[in-house]
Amino acid sequence: MNASNPRPLVPGGGTGVRSTCPYCGVGCGVILTPDGAGGLAVRGDPDHPANFGRLCSKGSALGEAVGLEGRLLAPRAFGKDIGWDAALDLVAQRFATTIADHGPDSVALYVSGQLLTEDYYVANKLAKGYWGTANIDTNSRLCMASSVAGHR
Repeated sequence: MNASNPRPLVPGGGTGVRSTCPYCGVGCGVILTPDGAGGLAVRGDPDHPANFGRLCSKGSALGEAVGLEGRLLAPRAFGKDIGWDAALDLVAQRFATTIADHGPDSVALYVSGQLLTEDYYVANKLAKGYWGTANIDTNSRLCMASSVAGHR
């Protein structure tokens, strides 16, 4: 979309681009319009069957997540940026130490609701097959449950 010439949504329906909120698995429709300051104005799509124009607090704040200001852009440990290899080594070492000291049920994974089926498979194999813990869940069941109930 060209910010100076957004395409029309529907005949006579204003300007912007229809999209889908990325936060949970509900798939609420959003309408995104450049705000003129490098960000986006976000509103619910009244024609979308998942939400009929209503948005939860996360979807309503979607435009605030567009810029890079205030974002963590590199791994950090001990108050300083570190490389990805060092970060992954540190995480692996901490998990291994915790499991060795306290057993496999001392660790858990709470993974995103935005993963693909294959990603969930790998995460479950890591937790259950490699670490030996059943402590894995996703926010796909919990993240938006109250919001979806409210929308209904």
